[in-house]
Amino acid sequence: MGRRSCSRSRICALLVGVCLWAAPAAWGAVSPQRIAMAIDPDQTSALVGNVPAASRRAVDLGVVPAETPLDELTLRFSMTAAQQTALTQLLSDQQNPASSRYHKWLTPEQFGAQFGLAPADMRKVSGWLTSEGFAVKQVARGALFIRFTGTAAQVERSFHTSIHRVTVDGETHITNLSDPRLPSAIALVTSAITGLHDFRLKPHHHEWIMPSTGGPGDAPGGTAQLVSPLYTSAASGNHFVVPGDFYTIYDERATLTSGIDGTGITIAIVGQTDITLADIATFRSVSGLSVNAPTVQLYGIDPGFVDKDTVEAMLDVEWSGASAPEAKILYVNSKDVLGTSLVQAVDNNLAPIISMSYGLCESNANGNGPTVLTMYSQLAQMANAQGQTIVVASGDSGATDCDAKVGSATQGLAVDFPAALPNVTGVGGTMFDEGAGTYWGPNNGTSATALSYTPETAWNEDSAAALASGGGGSSIFFPKPEWQVGVGVPADSARDVPDISFNAAASHDGYLICTTGYCVDGYKNAAGLHDVVGGTSVGTPIFAGVLALVEQKIGNRVGNANPIIYALANSSFYSSVFHDITTGSNASPCTAGSTNCPAGGVIGYTAGVGYDRATGWGTLDVFNLVNSWGLVTPMVTSLGQNASTTTLTGTPTASVVQGTNIALTASVVSGTATTSAVPTGTVQFLVDSVAVGSPVALVAGSAAFTLDTSLVASGAHTIFAAYSGDQIFAASKSFLAATIVSSGVPDFSVAPATSSVTVTAGSTAPDILVTVTGLNSFTGTVTLTATASGNFLFSLTPPSVTLSNTKTVGTSILSLQAVRGSAKGGAIASTRPAPGLWHAYGAGSGIALAGLLMLILPRKRRYMGVLVALLSVGMLAAAGCGSGSSLAPSASPVTPTPAGSYTVTVTAAGTSGTTAVTHNFTVSFIVQ
Repeated sequence: MGRRSCSRSRICALLVGVCLWAAPAAWGAVSPQRIAMAIDPDQTSALVGNVPAASRRAVDLGVVPAETPLDELTLRFSMTAAQQTALTQLLSDQQNPASSRYHKWLTPEQFGAQFGLAPADMRKVSGWLTSEGFAVKQVARGALFIRFTGTAAQVERSFHTSIHRVTVDGETHITNLSDPRLPSAIALVTSAITGLHDFRLKPHHHEWIMPSTGGPGDAPGGTAQLVSPLYTSAASGNHFVVPGDFYTIYDERATLTSGIDGTGITIAIVGQTDITLADIATFRSVSGLSVNAPTVQLYGIDPGFVDKDTVEAMLDVEWSGASAPEAKILYVNSKDVLGTSLVQAVDNNLAPIISMSYGLCESNANGNGPTVLTMYSQLAQMANAQGQTIVVASGDSGATDCDAKVGSATQGLAVDFPAALPNVTGVGGTMFDEGAGTYWGPNNGTSATALSYTPETAWNEDSAAALASGGGGSSIFFPKPEWQVGVGVPADSARDVPDISFNAAASHDGYLICTTGYCVDGYKNAAGLHDVVGGTSVGTPIFAGVLALVEQKIGNRVGNANPIIYALANSSFYSSVFHDITTGSNASPCTAGSTNCPAGGVIGYTAGVGYDRATGWGTLDVFNLVNSWGLVTPMVTSLGQNASTTTLTGTPTASVVQGTNIALTASVVSGTATTSAVPTGTVQFLVDSVAVGSPVALVAGSAAFTLDTSLVASGAHTIFAAYSGDQIFAASKSFLAATIVSSGVPDFSVAPATSSVTVTAGSTAPDILVTVTGLNSFTGTVTLTATASGNFLFSLTPPSVTLSNTKTVGTSILSLQAVRGSAKGGAIASTRPAPGLWHAYGAGSGIALAGLLMLILPRKRRYMGVLVALLSVGMLAAAGCGSGSSLAPSASPVTPTPAGSYTVTVTAAGTSGTTAVTHNFTVSFIVQ
């Protein structure tokens, strides 16, 4: 059906949108126009990667009411490859003292003129939004986004997606379950639409509520627990850090007494909750700091006081102000710390230093593709181009950042985002390790009691309840920056984190803060309890304060701090600036058979001499850092700045029997049309970020490598191809997943007949044959379950196969149908039975519940969908989340799945004797 014709009121609205651009500011050099075609609402394209990862495992509660307001909608615009190349070169020049552009920072308008969307294109997009009934609230100064508001009904009509209410991890959210669509002319210049969901980043802190007497409690698990302490506790011997202790331990006191105290420098703390200024004033008073009240800048609707976000915000404001006592602390508040607070701090160039103590797993940040990572990478680059430094917590789940609130990791090695961005500085964690030494004075109330620098080890307070250790590891998306070199830096061709660290332990020894109800008697509340915090989120605002001292000392902004940090680490100042942490690890307990953990035990990284992925370069001697900062030359690149794109393919990769070679091919092409050159240089192949073999030279843009899997442990692995870059092209990388099957114990392989299938919306894909083959005398039942990244019907028929000595091969059919269902984990069990058969797998309580509902529900047709959905959910619970069990055909689906690229993950699990084996594979489901 054709689009409705525009009404007179919509034409007027369009004119209003155009008028927003009637008198633009002086832009200087204008970016080239990119929207050449007419904006035709009937010609649309999907924005792939715009479904939050959390929604894939959520339970769908249905579409929200049409009038539901969405007040933080934003269209985020992409850069052209030529713009990205030019920006990369600018950032290099701004850090190169030999360049005429050295430390020549841009304003947001200057950035937008060169790297944003052209003014004419911005007018077209703004006009279209207004014509659709949206209210345009902000056109970015840096020309990277337009912020607007609307309702769920407007979103469904204009973006061809719907907003659902869902539950996940015990929380209720609203979200889109399919990628939105835009008119193709606009989609070509748009990387994402944000504001379609209300999933927010989680703060990185651990909080303990502690009495003034008693024995030590359990290890921290991210929730308030009762333990013992004073500042130096006469009862338990534990110690707790107040600002004066920090000045002693990390040698900041002499810096402050010399007059370098942050005067004239602003630090922006980004958050997503209200704060209590009175408590901050009390903290400063109790700590002996001057009266220097922070200011608050609110964007959008006031979020109010939000549980643990409030603790995070209070500690960030209090401890950044303690680290730089006379700096101006600007708290940037909104309902979304990443999508609004951070974005506004950059687009409005609010401060030279930005501190953010939030994050999430890098893989989850990526969604269905590199959309989110690329978008925020460009934001961080904009910040650096303006001379802004962003410091971010590296995470509190050790080297397994995708695992949270668990005692054993199952999702493999991972780093935190946005700490993994090359244009931010990631702050990790240590803990004190006094041994038999005397480093603390006696109990003396609220005064500082630290006597000197205290030896440290890598922070690791993991417990059976939760992981609690410093985030660190290798990025799977970002190649190693040119400045990341030095003793200990791994040859993993990846951006490694953290960069530096500070004490992060909550139990030994945490930081004191003042929050509501506390600090009525010194740092204590009326009941004699203290609020003590730890985590990498404490060191982050502290380092922001340290950078304020640096900027006051050198009299200039810093931009990306990493080129100087790594230059110092590679200079004669290394031993005086850094406390090298050489003991401990951030290794996490892991579940046997899970990714990167075939035999169980722990996975992570140990601290060592020089750089390591547990603590970075270590902690800082603040006095020496401040006074040495201007004495070294930043680490800059000699490589080219033109973007490159690397693609990795391999045969085979699913369930490869150990000892079978995998043929790998990496293809590298230019990422920009500004040059026709063919990339040269080398490609390093890696398994789980560990190099295998020597770098392979590119021939006509291609490099081949044969991976000998007899040298690789059985289990799930990630294979990387990292391009080195050359004099024309910048580095890039790609990865793929592979599963190695043991050749010495009972095992099986599982593989689909095809790894990709394409259908039109509303139609059914050809059946995909799944073959399970027993290896090494495997006997037993292999159960197949599936989950999906989108909302469509799928099934596995049968959902299990039994292998024996006489039957070593079994098959199942994976069926995919591009229509929406009542979602759990993004999909429901398909109701299409195998030909001629009716199946009732895993009925159990689901059937009982359905029978009960048949008796009590009114016999009206509108309730039958509810019955079918509940029946499906009940069966899914019995057979495993997202499994493909079926009972009987349902009513014909009527809502096609939106066009886009989706992923179906099939997990096969079986036991032969005492040997438990799990494998998985993925199938791309492309809906047109």
